[in-house]
Amino acid sequence: MSRYFIKTFGCKVNQVESDDLRAALAQHGMQHVSDSTEANFVIVNTCTVTGEADRKVRKELRKSARLSNVSAVLVTGCLANLNSDKLESSDEKIKVVSDQALIPDILVDLSSNLSIAEDEGHDFATDTQNPSKNSSPEQNDVSASPIATPQERIRVPVKVQDGCEDFCSYCIVPFARGGCSSVSADKVIAKIQQLAELGTKEAVLTGINLGNYTDLSDSGCANIPQLLRRIQIETDMHRIRLSSIEPRHITDELLGILAEEDSILCEHLHIPLQSGSDYVLGDMNRNYTAAEFLKTVEKIRKAKAHTAITTDIIVGYPNESEEDFQATLELAQKVSFAKTHIFRYSSREGTAAAKLKPLNPELIKSRAQTLQKQASLDALRYQESRVGQQLELVIESTDKKLSTITGTTREYLRLTLPSAKYEVGDLALIEY
Repeated sequence: MSRYFIKTFGCKVNQVESDDLRAALAQHGMQHVSDSTEANFVIVNTCTVTGEADRKVRKELRKSARLSNVSAVLVTGCLANLNSDKLESSDEKIKVVSDQALIPDILVDLSSNLSIAEDEGHDFATDTQNPSKNSSPEQNDVSASPIATPQERIRVPVKVQDGCEDFCSYCIVPFARGGCSSVSADKVIAKIQQLAELGTKEAVLTGINLGNYTDLSDSGCANIPQLLRRIQIETDMHRIRLSSIEPRHITDELLGILAEEDSILCEHLHIPLQSGSDYVLGDMNRNYTAAEFLKTVEKIRKAKAHTAITTDIIVGYPNESEEDFQATLELAQKVSFAKTHIFRYSSREGTAAAKLKPLNPELIKSRAQTLQKQASLDALRYQESRVGQQLELVIESTDKKLSTITGTTREYLRLTLPSAKYEVGDLALIEY
């Protein structure tokens, strides 16, 4: 039995795709191992959202290609879609596969070649070809992958959407992922129900631009709120979380679901802000103002006051003045985000912002540190607002020696607490 190792970089969508690959490869008789030194083949699912992501991927590729036990390194994901020739030319073991649906068949062929090579003493790595460049669109159906076994992962991401057509000036993702596509509502329902039957308590709906989800078939759903309604009615899933959603997709229909007393939707929304400056937002092509973002936050808190709002902010966008940065700080203070992911601007070749003059790296570093201090205070303030409240915790792991449990609340608070009476998968009402 051939053994493979898979390394995943980047977002939840990549993680889902890697999970689906593992399930498909299991059906083909492949054995997954947890260490590349034990593998015949390595799969690297790549990210290219920042220059640092690129560097980490290339380091992993060099490391994997040097291993004598590894016969081939298959590279897929966003960086592979943009830089296939450069990646393949770096080492003869590296093969780019843009269409992930082809990976199981490719590994079956490579395994067969490996057996022949072992028998005849051939190096097959230079004899294989990458058929992904000739694959048809039908082979890249985002809904076609088999379900991944959750094992003890009680919170499981479910990919329902792919692609983006927003073309924010700093972002390379639309070039790497292409246009929007959605998994049919029937397939989403079937997958979530299967997960529920396997013991999953929380499904996290994921997508590259999740709010653009739409299935206009007769049995479909026009948007995310309609999909949530179907999930609530037709499945046994206990709760649903949205991985990330743009401000324009926070509609009254979605807030109506959030406001319900026994809503399936978790009291947590991750809404990328990116900047609090109208000038910078306009240059980023974000299509909303700071005031409009604040109005959206007010509507969320009117619907359900204790909803955790988390965000992404880019620091050091080209031409970001001190005034622009202060506007971001002030908006962050007004919102008091439960958690803030801070990204230092990274120029991506091919984007509109790449043509702009970058800021001094030391200035960017200083602003990131200042914003991080504010973000830490804001997170603490949100946590303090929940003290004394009853929170629902889904148990994801236990430590029998220490008699502790670890899990995640509906508000996306990660907690480790002393307790010996719960098992993985249990739901616990705890006082925070």
